[in-house]
Amino acid sequence: MNSIHRILDANGNRAAEGLRVLEEVARFVLDDSALSARAKDLRHALRAAVPAAAVAGRDTAGDVGTTIQAADEATRRSLHALIRANAARVQEALRALEEFAKLSNAELASCCERTRYGSYDLERDLLARLPVTRLWQGRLYVLVDTGCTDDPVAVAAAAARGGACAIQLRAKGLDSRAYRELAAHVRDAVGDQALFVVNDHVALVAELGAAAVHVGQSDLPIASVRAAVGPLCAIGHSTHSRDQVCASQADGADYIGIGPMFATGTKPAEPVRGPALLAAASDVIRVPSFAIGGLTAERIAELKPGLPHGVAVAGAVCRAADPERACAELCALLEP
Repeated sequence: MNSIHRILDANGNRAAEGLRVLEEVARFVLDDSALSARAKDLRHALRAAVPAAAVAGRDTAGDVGTTIQAADEATRRSLHALIRANAARVQEALRALEEFAKLSNAELASCCERTRYGSYDLERDLLARLPVTRLWQGRLYVLVDTGCTDDPVAVAAAAARGGACAIQLRAKGLDSRAYRELAAHVRDAVGDQALFVVNDHVALVAELGAAAVHVGQSDLPIASVRAAVGPLCAIGHSTHSRDQVCASQADGADYIGIGPMFATGTKPAEPVRGPALLAAASDVIRVPSFAIGGLTAERIAELKPGLPHGVAVAGAVCRAADPERACAELCALLEP
């Protein structure tokens, strides 16, 4: 019986510890009192249900598993990864706790089942607060480039209405002051319909309340960007090779652009990588990815069978006679 008590104790601790991490995310990162209270209630109910005899059976010194660690245990590359890892810890521990409790403690088993289902909902609702979740849910990312349109505010509003999941303002010719002024108008035009993304101007992210920032290979390292923008802002990174895809994800990018697929007027100096890059990198992509570069509806239709996720376009929307309709048609084309 002592071995069962040790199992109950160990898994009760694992589940409660994971719930505490999720509670702190809700409380201190998201400032969400309701989610924090839900995590706290689940944790307290579990602690109350684990019998004192289980704690009395604890033998940390004799536990052969204390020195065994997963390869990625010491690394959490993003808030999204942290939430998922701790939710998995909670759910796996609760399942083990529930199964062994069935041998002698039906009340504890029932509590574990309720808590496990509660943790599924808690994980979903925590992740729903992160910009990266909306990037997973959408497939069309629009770059409103001032080199492609004379009315970026109107195009951004139309793209948001048309179904784009994210809208990035790219204005390479503007200094920080001018970019900030234009970006505020674009942000307001986008509203809550899509994620507003700042291009390059990391220092303006907090002031503008941007959901994401996108940087290139020659810009600040992702770690430096993260230090500047905090855990809630999604970080996008441009990649041009399989090695860069791997490195960007390892460094903590929340999403990646991958390309150029074809020649593009917005990045004329960047060598074309072509659809072969998608084939070369698709097996290592673990975050939302957007193929980019010279994409039209016809080219997207050709790429679609090999797309890991979605596409990013500029001219196809910015130069369209009806940007809203162009976005809606591209979204329909991208439906899986």
